[in-house]
Amino acid sequence: MPSAPSKRTVLFDLDGTLFDHYHSLSCGISLIRQRYSALASFDSTDLINQYNASLQLAYDEYLRGIITYNEADYRKVRLFFQGLGLDAPDDAGISEFRGVYRPAYRDSRRATPGSIETLVRLRSEGFSLAIITNGQTKDQVEKAKAIGIHDLVDYMITSEEAGCCKPDKLIFRLAMDALGCCLSETYMVGDSVRSDVRGALDSGIKAILFSPMSTDSHQVVSGKTVPVICNMSQLIEVLEISSGILTT
Repeated sequence: MPSAPSKRTVLFDLDGTLFDHYHSLSCGISLIRQRYSALASFDSTDLINQYNASLQLAYDEYLRGIITYNEADYRKVRLFFQGLGLDAPDDAGISEFRGVYRPAYRDSRRATPGSIETLVRLRSEGFSLAIITNGQTKDQVEKAKAIGIHDLVDYMITSEEAGCCKPDKLIFRLAMDALGCCLSETYMVGDSVRSDVRGALDSGIKAILFSPMSTDSHQVVSGKTVPVICNMSQLIEVLEISSGILTT
């Protein structure tokens, strides 16, 4: 008897890929700039970029087990002020800062443009869809639900659940095992070259880089040419061109 066809699968990152992290961050920092006179003289874009860099550094320290998840909240605010050449607030001041920033960030959460439509299209084409994300399960699941994508994917795994974080091969393998898919029919889509693209390539998975600000159509990573998309709607075209696996 002929073997059953391999399951077609797309794995997605969450933060900065399906979830529009930059939009929420911008909304949060915009309100912070209005509330803190010491920040009023700084350009909004500079503040956004500095906070994002501070957030990523603190989050990386959390993922490496250097600090706890709660400590990361305080760490990123201190790094933010220090990066601007300002004195960092004390713990009470950081709590006050977070009390302004966090609601603005959460209330503005949304999917990246084209993501929901693309997930719906891929499901209609018979794809299995999954999210692989570094972070705590409770927070990431709640976020996926808030932006309307949780019920559009078949599986979601977090680094907390896996016991390791991207780019570790194990978290990719756990997702693939759960979906019953194979390497030859699987793609990984994400915004991080290190965690998503290189992690996928090292696991034998084809990768697509999501980079909204990029003007390139391809990028070489680990000696391999990787497609680059700046809008999630482009994923349909990239999959059609690269593999011919979608029908029209």
